[in-house]
Amino acid sequence: MNIRAILLVLLVILFSLGCVLFSFMSFDSNSLKDAYQEGNVEIIQNTTAGTVPHVIEIKNTGKKPLMVETGQILTSNSSQDLVVAQNKKINQNSSAEVKAYCFQPEQKAIPGSKLIPSNKASSQIKEVIKNSNLLDKNNATQTQLQIWILVSQDNVNLNSGEAIALMEKQEITSAKILQELSDARNNLIKTLNITTEDLKNMGNNSTSNILNELYNVITGFINWIKNSFGIQTI
Repeated sequence: MNIRAILLVLLVILFSLGCVLFSFMSFDSNSLKDAYQEGNVEIIQNTTAGTVPHVIEIKNTGKKPLMVETGQILTSNSSQDLVVAQNKKINQNSSAEVKAYCFQPEQKAIPGSKLIPSNKASSQIKEVIKNSNLLDKNNATQTQLQIWILVSQDNVNLNSGEAIALMEKQEITSAKILQELSDARNNLIKTLNITTEDLKNMGNNSTSNILNELYNVITGFINWIKNSFGIQTI
C-alpha cells in the first residue's frame, strides 16, 4: 500500500479516536464556548489597557467543571478581543482569574467589559503562547508583539488603541517599540522556521484542516489529563 495512503488512514483513525475522547471528556467537563452557549459562564475583562498579559475573571455557574484552554479567542463589542494564554480548570459554582493576551492592537481594553468565547487561534499563535513566560514582563511583551505580527500579517499598527496604551504603561519610546517589534519579528521567524513572506500570508487562519484538528484533539486530551490529575500549568 502507498505510504501516503497508510499515513492518511492512520490520521483518520487517530482523529476518530480523538473525537471519542472528546465525547468522553464532555461527560466530566464543559468547554468555555459550550458553557457560554448554555448560559453557565460569565467572562469579565479585569485589567486596564496596556497591561501585558491581561487578566480576566471567569465565573462558572454551571453544574460541571469548566475547561479553559490556551488559544481560545474571546471577543467583545465594547472592549478588545483577547486570546487565552493558559489552561485552567474551573470547578462548578466557582470563579478564577485567567491570563490572556490582546489579540489586535487596534482595540483597547475596558475593565468590566463582558467577553464572548469565539473561535480558536491558529496553531502558530498557540505555539508562540506556549513558549512564552507569563511571569516575565519583557518576555510577555515580546509574545504580545509576536501575536500582533501574526494576526496583522506583519502589518502592526502601533498608532492605535492597545499598542499606544502599552507604550504609555511601560514608558516605551517610539524608537524602542520599533526595535522591540523588529526583535519580535526575527525571533518569530526563527521559532516557527518561516520566512518574512510567510508572515504576510498567515494571519489567524483558524485550525480547519485535518492536521490542525488532530492537533487540537491531542492538545485537548493532554490538557484534560493535566487538569484531572491536578497537574498545574503556569
